[in-house]
Amino acid sequence: MSVKERNRPAVAATVFGTLAVLSMSLVPQVAQAADAARGRKVMTTKSLGNCAACHKFPNVESPGDIGPDLIESMESFGPEDRAAVRQWIWDAREFMPHTIMPPFGANKILTPQQVDDVVEYLYSLKR
Repeated sequence: MSVKERNRPAVAATVFGTLAVLSMSLVPQVAQAADAARGRKVMTTKSLGNCAACHKFPNVESPGDIGPDLIESMESFGPEDRAAVRQWIWDAREFMPHTIMPPFGANKILTPQQVDDVVEYLYSLKR
């Protein structure tokens, strides 16, 4: 067995371990279960998410129209897309580098738990 072949498992473990650490640092995982009611509160509270300033979603007085309608937007996301929806909230620059949407998680505007709660609320909008 060559040196290259003997080192292959160690290299793979290092690469995958590094990727796991990087992905966890970009979008931290949260232990507490997400809650849609808390997510809605974050989205409608001006000192927190204030999502209604830019987005339309149910039962919001004077929603904004700068961002997309969140009910319509959620129609294109399935359960398998939960990490992508979370990334949009955490830091939308991952998908749109010049977006005006604040990087709520990356800039610590919201806690990881609040981001998870918002995602849970967004999934509750699906018909």
